[in-house]
Amino acid sequence: FWIGVSFEMPLVMMLLARLKVLTAGQLARGWRHATVLIAIVAAAVTPTVDPVNMGLVMLPLLGLYVISIVLAALVGRN
Repeated sequence: FWIGVSFEMPLVMMLLARLKVLTAGQLARGWRHATVLIAIVAAAVTPTVDPVNMGLVMLPLLGLYVISIVLAALVGRN
């Protein structure tokens, strides 16, 4: 369930960018903090303590963070 909820991140970020709460620049500048937060979420969501499983969850979430930056930039242009 939580993995599915976490995959809604680009939509939430796009909505926040449309509401002018954040910008693509803020997301791009905060990538280090986001990486640590994504690692913590991936560790909490995975059912085992295996770092490989955590990595399998973390990599798509990092990709979704990059997609969030792109979507925020597209929404911010309008």
